[in-house]
Amino acid sequence: MTFEKLFEPFELGGIKLRNRIVTPAMSTGLVTVDGFVTDKLLDYFEERARGGVGLIIVGYACIDFPAGLTGPLKIVIDHDKFIPGLSAIVERVHKHGAKVAIQLAHAGSFARKSEIGFQPVGPSPVLWRTDIPRELTTNEVQELVVRFAKGAERAKKAGFDGVEINGGSRYLILQFLSAALNKRRDQYGGDLKNRARFLLEILDAARQLVGPDYPLWARINGIEYGVKDGITIEESKILAMLLEEAGCCAVNIKSGGKWGGKRTPSVIMNEPIASKLYLAEAIKNVVRVPVMVTGRMTPEAGEKALREGKIDLVVMGRAFWADPEVANKVAAGKLDDIRPCLACNVCGGRQARAVHCAVNPALGREREYAIAPAQKKKRVLVIGGGPAGMEAARVAALRGHEVILCDRRRRLGGQLYRASALPPRDTIKEFIRYLCGQVTKSGARIELGRNATSSWIDEVRPDAVVLATGSSYSLLSRLVEMATDILSEFRHGRRTSLNELIHEKMSSGRVGRGRWSGEDALKFAERHSNHELRRRLKGKVPEVYIAGDCIERGGITEAIHDGAFVGRAL
Repeated sequence: MTFEKLFEPFELGGIKLRNRIVTPAMSTGLVTVDGFVTDKLLDYFEERARGGVGLIIVGYACIDFPAGLTGPLKIVIDHDKFIPGLSAIVERVHKHGAKVAIQLAHAGSFARKSEIGFQPVGPSPVLWRTDIPRELTTNEVQELVVRFAKGAERAKKAGFDGVEINGGSRYLILQFLSAALNKRRDQYGGDLKNRARFLLEILDAARQLVGPDYPLWARINGIEYGVKDGITIEESKILAMLLEEAGCCAVNIKSGGKWGGKRTPSVIMNEPIASKLYLAEAIKNVVRVPVMVTGRMTPEAGEKALREGKIDLVVMGRAFWADPEVANKVAAGKLDDIRPCLACNVCGGRQARAVHCAVNPALGREREYAIAPAQKKKRVLVIGGGPAGMEAARVAALRGHEVILCDRRRRLGGQLYRASALPPRDTIKEFIRYLCGQVTKSGARIELGRNATSSWIDEVRPDAVVLATGSSYSLLSRLVEMATDILSEFRHGRRTSLNELIHEKMSSGRVGRGRWSGEDALKFAERHSNHELRRRLKGKVPEVYIAGDCIERGGITEAIHDGAFVGRAL
């Protein structure tokens, strides 16, 4: 597939973009507790600008600290003291030819009393997250309009190319827009035009401060899934037309509420590729301004949608967390070299932690994890061709070491094949292909069907051995669990899909609540870390490292991060 449309220059409200690829506002946790920019955040944005993206949207940026926080460690823009740090972001991004905007937002009733220290505020006293909010007075609403406008003015002073107002997700402006949450009887409640008044007044007030030509646009939910009286597609179409009339130079489409009628994370393995594209297409049919969309967009899906005229800009978020060089690799025709996002939601629910990714250990610590040449070249033997072993071998080889990777099996991948057995696991299969391809391209010598016997290790005479021998399984004949949820230790995204599978088995009669049996039943097994070879090598090899399940049972995240750490430590 060729990507002419994706890499076609585009003008967004006067911003001249080198291509049509956009990264959305995503909180990283790479700021101080009071919202100041850090060196790690600068490195994070510079890495993505260097990776070839056309437009980076920074955010979310809180316009009212601390009331407007969705959680700790958010960018703040409610005072001029934040301008120098924000200007540093602009400088880093512009240095690599990308453009940069900033998203302004307020949490409203999505804030937590336990985090901000007082009762959250909202359009109406309707429970949305954990605390019933205090209803904002009309005067307070108008004060917040001014705060948003002042935030836009600071963004322009900091050098940002444009400003996005967050009228979607789960935050304050959305709470005004949604009839499910807005029960007001003043001019900010009632029909859609009144519920949109808050957002429209923000845009008008911001326009007065930033001037007639400065790019302003809004992000909105195309729909709220599974929410009674939530936003419908028809309402979002009307809202988009109101935004165009108000002077928005674009609309950025996402969704809200519940995916498939169930509470799920913002990204999940069984969410279809380009899942929100139909929302953007519906809105593009009623407005003349550019439309952009997120929702598991891929380069291939984006190119197709651009050719068909369904959207104008392709928004890819977590794809650039997994691999900051997506754009450059697509442009160079190196699609096989793109590290795929697993849609595993390991990055979700971060709260007070810095952002992290299952497959990209360098996320959030780009400078620390840059691959640098080894000070001393070593012969490195990596035993075990699972994810930890492949990542350790790949990184070590890229650093200039002579690497031999062996596995007793006839194929690389280790326990990843087990992990890919249950649906929906296409992303893990894609990751297996990526890892196998990258370790081969790294120059490591690969020996499959090779048992790492003591005599063979003596023959290799390695300077360092990396043990990534994983774990072994013993099948349990009977499972007894007192908890109501046997999957409580799984992350939310994976738990959702596994629960669906278990209920399917139960409804078919193949799996019973009292007894788990039969060829078609789910099989539960206990894992044991493989330590034997470590004991045999003690005192025989100058350096011995361990990575992955042979340290402690874990998942893909632990395996990849261990392998990356060891590869850099050699």
